[in-house]
Amino acid sequence: GEGRRGIAALCALLLGFTVAVLALAGPSWRKGDQPLLQGEAPLVVVLDMSGAMLANDLPPSRLLQARAKLATLLRERSGGQVGLVVFAADAYTVAPLTRDAANVALFLDSLSPDVMPVDGSNPASGVEQAMRLLRQAGFTDGDILLIANQGDMRARGAAADAKRAGYRVSALGLGTPAGAAYRSGQGAISHTRLDAASLRALADAGGGRYETLSAGTGDLAALGVLDPSAGGQGAAAGKAAVWRDDG
Repeated sequence: GEGRRGIAALCALLLGFTVAVLALAGPSWRKGDQPLLQGEAPLVVVLDMSGAMLANDLPPSRLLQARAKLATLLRERSGGQVGLVVFAADAYTVAPLTRDAANVALFLDSLSPDVMPVDGSNPASGVEQAMRLLRQAGFTDGDILLIANQGDMRARGAAADAKRAGYRVSALGLGTPAGAAYRSGQGAISHTRLDAASLRALADAGGGRYETLSAGTGDLAALGVLDPSAGGQGAAAGKAAVWRDDG
């Protein structure tokens, strides 16, 4: 009797082991629909934070208009990761790429030329810093949006480099063609104006689009930054028939 019980226990153990191996092997004999991931392009906003942001050709000031536009972008953008870089003489990361747009919005009220160590205008450094953020996050494509009043030759070169790396660089123009005077941090009076031609050339070099800042969301929609599914990593939306794991 004890011998039979020992054999039965061994058989039960072997049977359980066999069933476990078969289950772990993942046998499949039927297919089912599985949704594919929708590609979501990450976005890094590069914002001018030079003394020229204090000009009032966009009342009450370019700075307040830019803050409001950024708040609209963060509120209306439907998903995807967002980061924020500011620049003057050099560029600095305000918020790394995150899916929590509300977390980026927390920094908007503190943005001012006063927080920049050295005044100046170096949009190329902002584009380059945005590229670094995208690379560090592992993205091989994505969008960079420059919000500024002009783009020089170095900035166009940085935009072209970004395009070769797989990123699109668009530009949102701040200011008016007539421009306005402003007082720099050193107390000097300077004049600034919107150079739309240089920003358009920058966007062309970066494979993106150019728009002038306007009321509402039309400018953001035209730039394609409100819908992250318009591009980015991942497969197109849809379904695919895949084998079900019935283990």
